[in-house]
Amino acid sequence: LITQNKGRDVIPLLTQLKDILKNYKYFCHIHTKKHGETDILGKFWRIYLYENLLGNKDIISQILTDFENNDKIGIIFPEPFYVHIKHVFFYNPPNYIYLNFLLDTLFPTMELKILDVTMFPVGNMFWARINAVYQMFDERIIKSAPEEEGQGDGTLLHAIERFWLFLTKLNGYKYKSIMYYI
Repeated sequence: LITQNKGRDVIPLLTQLKDILKNYKYFCHIHTKKHGETDILGKFWRIYLYENLLGNKDIISQILTDFENNDKIGIIFPEPFYVHIKHVFFYNPPNYIYLNFLLDTLFPTMELKILDVTMFPVGNMFWARINAVYQMFDERIIKSAPEEEGQGDGTLLHAIERFWLFLTKLNGYKYKSIMYYI
């Protein structure tokens, strides 16, 4: 679906696909990942994510086979390998406020707090099993999204990117990171 450019890639995913996704077992979320015409890192990052998620029929077949052969896999995403990404984007304190907001909103009776994020689908592109992540399409999350102000990190939208694996685990599933192409 082509969507309005609002809420980055996250809000279109949550709003426009929430009713459609219930008809499927899995979905793949990709987007343009544009950082600007001069951002070389953004360009290579986007190509890396696309190639590892949709690079050819064999990759797509392997991902779907992994889901079909292991009903405990909830999400599959490319391994974050850029040193810059691994060391900068994991530790932004405002993200933890929003991660715990998501946890408290979706699982209010749990006594958990998210204190560390060491792995997530950087770039918010992945394949997922609907049953592993269905709570993310909750209207309370959608309504809480901030206005776009060019934020580089530290918003609810960035926390959602980091929350997919927690949600998957809370629903009793595991994740798998992949790297077919570098």
